[in-house]
Amino acid sequence: MITSWAVTPPRSRGPRRCPCFSRDKHVLPRAPRPRSVSELATFLDAAFEGDGGAEVAGFASLLQAKADELVFVREAGLAAGLGASSARVVLAPDGVETGDRPTIRSAQPAADFSRLVEAFAPRWRPAEGVAEGAHVDRTAEVAPTASVEPGACVGPGCRVGARTVVSAGAILVADVRVGEDGWVHAGALLREGTRVGDRVILQPGVVLGGDGFGYVPDAQGRPVAMAQRGIVVLEDDVEIGANTTVDRATLDETRIRRGAKIDNQVQIAHNCDIGEDVLIAAQSGLSGNTVVGNRAILMARCATTGHLSIGEGAFLGANTAVHHDVEPGARLYGAPAMEERGWHRTLAAQKRLPELLKRVRRLERGLEPGDD
Repeated sequence: MITSWAVTPPRSRGPRRCPCFSRDKHVLPRAPRPRSVSELATFLDAAFEGDGGAEVAGFASLLQAKADELVFVREAGLAAGLGASSARVVLAPDGVETGDRPTIRSAQPAADFSRLVEAFAPRWRPAEGVAEGAHVDRTAEVAPTASVEPGACVGPGCRVGARTVVSAGAILVADVRVGEDGWVHAGALLREGTRVGDRVILQPGVVLGGDGFGYVPDAQGRPVAMAQRGIVVLEDDVEIGANTTVDRATLDETRIRRGAKIDNQVQIAHNCDIGEDVLIAAQSGLSGNTVVGNRAILMARCATTGHLSIGEGAFLGANTAVHHDVEPGARLYGAPAMEERGWHRTLAAQKRLPELLKRVRRLERGLEPGDD
């Protein structure tokens, strides 16, 4: 049973080679210079077994690893893949057998593998400064260590913090604040008044601060748009996936709180409040004034009717449709949403419906008119 995002099972039970994969076409993370096992273990504050002087020059998946690369294994059930791997070094939990390979022990191998990649095989980033072909308004402020790529637009009154990247085609309309160490990827649009904290990542096509879907009838009953004058606020360490939209508040603010992670193609409507460390998976849609408590998880294609609260630590399974408040820690599934145990009983009953229908028809045929 999944009880936390931290223990979500791997998508695959074992490594599978992609037939179209070629190391000539796909560049896996390589370190600028080799690092020893002991050096990597020290960075992670972890114990290691075997040759501490063995060198690691890159990071890879089990089947694609070269002899000088490090791989990770989440659990004992996946360790069988090591038999077909050329990897020199393994990152694995205690108790997982890795043969005679040097092994760094970790309680969270996937997270620590990511830390190593980020630290020792950093991704490309553009040069600091405003590139030729970028447009920065004379009233905007861009930190000297920030990067604004060609084709990006930083409008009047905007501020871009230190070491933040504004990629090609990204637009900060006006009076937008973006903090330090962030990345606004290509094609993202931040409408006027948007506030973005430190270490925020906005993937391509994100739109922050578009007008909310709010209409009222006029005297003739025709829908008229409500004035939308609120803003969007993203706190520190938020990450938002490609083509996700977060609408501005009608008044006040739509807020995404510290550490929340939102997947691709998600709709967050006006005046929503998304709590700290919340996870929202792809194609979910939250109607206006939805409040999501800290560390709640919404799997793919969840939906809410708006003006409701989802409690802290709640879990909504894929395709769950919520039309009422959700208690903290609750686990709901289905449309309409129901608690987990009831949902499983309903699914079991649905499987029996064809046989039950046959039994009803047999009973009906056995009854004479007036017998009932």
